[in-house]
Amino acid sequence: MNCAKFAPLSLLIFPVLALMSSMASAQSAISGQVKDTSGGTMPGVTVEAASSALIEKSRIATTSGDGRYAIIDVRPGIYTMTFTIEGFTTVKQQVEVPSSVTVPVDAEMKVGSVRETITVEPTVATVDLQNVAHPETLSRNEMDSAPTARNLQSVGSYVPGVRLNIPDVGGTQQTQQTYITTHGNPAHNNVILLDGMLINTTQSEGQVQTYLDNEMIQEATYFTSNNPVDTTGGGVLTYIVPKDGGNDFHGPSSAPTSLRNLWARTSTRT
Repeated sequence: MNCAKFAPLSLLIFPVLALMSSMASAQSAISGQVKDTSGGTMPGVTVEAASSALIEKSRIATTSGDGRYAIIDVRPGIYTMTFTIEGFTTVKQQVEVPSSVTVPVDAEMKVGSVRETITVEPTVATVDLQNVAHPETLSRNEMDSAPTARNLQSVGSYVPGVRLNIPDVGGTQQTQQTYITTHGNPAHNNVILLDGMLINTTQSEGQVQTYLDNEMIQEATYFTSNNPVDTTGGGVLTYIVPKDGGNDFHGPSSAPTSLRNLWARTSTRT
């Protein structure tokens, strides 16, 4: 009898978990094509993307028959791209990957020793040519320098196509449920993801939002059109990347000596 009682609940929970897992995978990608100096495509090239943003520190892919590769589900950060194949010089290039975009990184390799390394500096800003959605990403520096209130909604109002439902002068409306809208979509169609986790509340069909400390955000990406199919609404999709933490404990220098000693002992434990 208990199994029969919980069966409908399990049928409801599993689709929700599947949706949340698909949202969590909505990260960035790096893709491109490798050619030789004559313009011919190069299959079999080993492509490594290394970054401290990755838990495993690096991802490796191999170019296909037409010289193309793709490294998916990468976290935002600075990546060092390394292209290697026997009989050709190694090519390295550093690229910055924002959230929720596909960054194109192509390479041109010339005949030479694998011990030779050519470092390529990107000369133009990377443009996502593979996705129809072109979101706006605001870095921590941009959010700090914007003449606006320090909350997610007021900062987002600086994105083209996004507006506030009521004016928020100096952040005075933060506790009064200020909403952002786009293309006439009501606020309950907005979706907010914190590091891939849906943080919309269940109150008023998700319209009542969760308050966040803006200082915890490293960067925020706002979608106003062509939202991914795994989102639950067609309003503003906000993807938040929180600041990375560390394993060291920190506290004020004025803390009692006994407490600072405790922090020091704890931070040295493995």
